[in-house]
Amino acid sequence: MRVLITILFVIVRTTVSQPPCNPQNSVELTNRTYNGIMYEEGEYFVDNVTGLERGCVCMKEICSRKCCPIGQAYNMNAYGCVNLSRAFEPPVFERSELKPGFDIHKEFYLFTKRMNCSKPDREVRLPLTSTAGFRLRTDGRLKVTYDNAPFELFYEVDKYCLDNTIREENGNKIIEINGLFCYIPEEEHTNYKLIASCMFVSCFFIIVTVAVYNFLPELRTLNGMVVTAYLSSFFTGFLCLGTVQLLLTEHTISAGWCATMAFIIYFSLLAAFFWLNVMCFDIWWTFRRITISSGLTKSKYTRFLAYCAYAFGVPAILTILLAALELSDLSPKSKWLPNLRQQGCFLNGGSKLLYLYTPILILCVANVVFFTLTALRIAHIKRQTQMLQRKDTQRFALYIKLFIVTGPNWFFEVISYCYPHPFWVFTDVYNVLLGVVFFILFICKKKMLISIKKRFLYLIGKPVVTNSLTTTVSSNTLSQSADEIQMKPNRSPQPEAKEQKEL
Repeated sequence: MRVLITILFVIVRTTVSQPPCNPQNSVELTNRTYNGIMYEEGEYFVDNVTGLERGCVCMKEICSRKCCPIGQAYNMNAYGCVNLSRAFEPPVFERSELKPGFDIHKEFYLFTKRMNCSKPDREVRLPLTSTAGFRLRTDGRLKVTYDNAPFELFYEVDKYCLDNTIREENGNKIIEINGLFCYIPEEEHTNYKLIASCMFVSCFFIIVTVAVYNFLPELRTLNGMVVTAYLSSFFTGFLCLGTVQLLLTEHTISAGWCATMAFIIYFSLLAAFFWLNVMCFDIWWTFRRITISSGLTKSKYTRFLAYCAYAFGVPAILTILLAALELSDLSPKSKWLPNLRQQGCFLNGGSKLLYLYTPILILCVANVVFFTLTALRIAHIKRQTQMLQRKDTQRFALYIKLFIVTGPNWFFEVISYCYPHPFWVFTDVYNVLLGVVFFILFICKKKMLISIKKRFLYLIGKPVVTNSLTTTVSSNTLSQSADEIQMKPNRSPQPEAKEQKEL
């Protein structure tokens, strides 16, 4: 609960403390008014240095940026503005269609100053001539296609400027529409390969864990099937995300595959958290049934199908909604739209907070509620001197551990989103090595290792030595399902119950 409160505090603090727009995209207000337009709450801020009110003009109008003042052009060789009488009339496109006669001076609010890249430690202001092509759109954004790039990128008004540019080439003066943009050097993405490698390591350990659950018949219970579905969801997400990371470094992924892989990753990661929610519900439901008479008890397969409908169905609906927004004709200007193909083949920024972090927060709150109710139920049962099956209390403890190791994973993601810093590369490595953590939690236990050894010896026909007695492990014993053992109230422990042990 403390972690959830901290996350909410960070999100609220970040939202409140920062101005609603980039200060370089603002204008000075007089009585909260500019050009006769009144700015409402959330559309203006007070400059910390001057104490003046500044309005986010791009919330009221469509903005674009000219590198130099009116009547000047940008000299590429001298890296500065020079006088030029030629009018500034760049071509403007609505998606892929050229809009003839579009007057940028009437349709846009035009900033007339070079932008300051907001991340000077990571961004470099470069001329657009280093790219294969660019287009100014009717929504004020600049679409840029890099050489050999897998998809197109879109730059907001604080990340680019256009102008008539002058450059010397072979003694000739060339004047053309060009400009500058904020570029992140390739070195910034060198950790892609490291992250991808960690994901593939996680995938290996997840496969081993799932293989063990299918190898031991006594683990083929409802709980075992839920754990397998949970791990399989993480495996699919990590495998696709690692593959995308590698393809991005090699520039060998198309826009279509970029979107497809993003949908699969989004669905898989959400499904994993929904399956964790199923675990929390199932353990609460298990303890709730103790001393509560139930006329009909659903089979484990019926319950598992119901869990599948929930844990796969809801993420599928959210993924369809995400795909509909991504492929719709809505203007992609808003940072709250997915824009998967423009953000490294996955969610980023505000869209990640909305579409991924918000559902996970709701699930985490629900999990805390289930854990609290289960703990209270356990305490009540103990006061009633009723029998608790050891396997269920151990499963409850395991789920709490699982929630704890995946909770910080999401917490670090939110913190790194709110406060970007190179330090978070280490937390990213932890996040994508969750497969190793799962292997330790589920497999690296003494009883589990003994059970694996017994099962292996049984399959090769060798006797198993247990408590100094030589016995042959029976397949009927190994295949006994923990779900078939009913939990009933009892005034005195029975010998059989004492001998029951859980792996």
